[in-house]
Amino acid sequence: MMYLVTPKQMKFLESAADKSGNTYEILMENAGKKLAENMFKIYCSMQKKPEIIFLCGNGNNAGDCFVAARYLSGYGIRSVMAMLCGEPKTKLAKLNFKCMTDAEVLTEKDTIINRLSAEGEKLIADGVFGTGFHGELSDEIKEIFSAASANGTVVAVDVPSGGNCLDGSVSDGTMKASYTYTFAFEKFGMSQYPLKSYCGKIQTEDIGISEKFVSQLERRIIKTEKELAASLIPEKKPDAHKGNFGRLLIVCGSETMPGACIMSALAAGRTGVGLLQTASTEKVLSAISQMLPESMQLPLTADENGFISADNFEKIMKVSEKATAVLIGCGIGVDENTKKLVKKFIENLNCPVILDADGINCIADSIDIIKEKKSSIILTPHPAEMGRLCGKSAAQVQSDRLGTATEFSERYDAVTVLKGAGTIVSYGDTVYVNQTGNPGMGKGGSGDVLSGIIASLAAQGISPAEAAALGVFVHGIAGDLAAEEKTMQCMTATDIIAMLPKAFGMLTD
Repeated sequence: MMYLVTPKQMKFLESAADKSGNTYEILMENAGKKLAENMFKIYCSMQKKPEIIFLCGNGNNAGDCFVAARYLSGYGIRSVMAMLCGEPKTKLAKLNFKCMTDAEVLTEKDTIINRLSAEGEKLIADGVFGTGFHGELSDEIKEIFSAASANGTVVAVDVPSGGNCLDGSVSDGTMKASYTYTFAFEKFGMSQYPLKSYCGKIQTEDIGISEKFVSQLERRIIKTEKELAASLIPEKKPDAHKGNFGRLLIVCGSETMPGACIMSALAAGRTGVGLLQTASTEKVLSAISQMLPESMQLPLTADENGFISADNFEKIMKVSEKATAVLIGCGIGVDENTKKLVKKFIENLNCPVILDADGINCIADSIDIIKEKKSSIILTPHPAEMGRLCGKSAAQVQSDRLGTATEFSERYDAVTVLKGAGTIVSYGDTVYVNQTGNPGMGKGGSGDVLSGIIASLAAQGISPAEAAALGVFVHGIAGDLAAEEKTMQCMTATDIIAMLPKAFGMLTD
């Protein structure tokens, strides 16, 4: 299991390790040794052997650099230590600073910039600020970082200095690293943008903090990866039949937005649900019958806007009695009829409900209706929709994606899928963070495809949170495959659906 941690969680884990016998001193020694080993590999791979320059702060991040310089000295490499924040201040940083043998120490800004700008190859370690940083870099440090970026290969020590490991924001002037060597666990902020784009290749190094301490955290943050995703796919036993793989009811679409229903239904069908039934207006169902003959149909009457009329409630509820999950919202529109329908569904449905797009917008002005649900509920908002649900702007949501998703999940006992780069799935004491997908997926219809995938998995009996985590992961893989074949510029949402068989095949091989 790959865990991500917040700065506060990292402090707890370091303290737990210290109390168990792997002291802070041992942790720093291990971190510095791993940093030195990785820098030595890069050093040896460079055609012209570079000068190694450590950019150091005055805290424990600098201490890691001092240990690394000592180990590099053992390899016969003399390092340059550029002290950007004055003398070391923490006990361990002071101790390891004194233990360096032959490193050259620079303290003046102009001297440091001149050394960085001198001719010759340079391998530069950014060890100025660590995982607890928040705020802005000083003008002096920005100037030094500018010189470093222009004149060498940069590796970040634990995190690029200027990056916020809680929310993924970065200060102006933050350097883009080619490699980030992060210790014990990858930090949550490094999974979010823009910080992720500053990290280069992220490599997590074991420094002696046991994973057993993660169970003591109030919330586990899990990075969804292939092994985990593969383990969640329902087993196909030899004697299985369609009734073993669930029954999904999709209540989506309108006469002005038939495509949303079509794409969610096609995606659901490709994701393995045993029986699929689509409830929509007759014009929508006419199109679906040609594209997805496997789906059963429930024709519904439309209101004056071409949206599903609230008069259909009893008809839909009767059919839902056999459903193992119900998807509501893709393309249904927002008017008094659809608002009434969505609210009544939430209050009455007895199986998992997946609420997306207009389904979310229909309850934005009465969000407490979620507390009246009879079964579990999965909401899949993009940042603007999330903002409407919790009274924030999209920018405010993006500035604290983890906090927004977890607070909403706790308040309403709902699985929250906060979409966007680094999609977050939050429920209870567990958060899943996705790293698949690409910018080419930022097109109309991609969200409808995702909803169909998640709903299909939930209908098959996977727990709602795990269905959401697996769905987001597979959706991203299919998007990456579509980008490879069609390019990010030209790919469409239906291209993602076309790649679902290959995406699942990659997980089950």
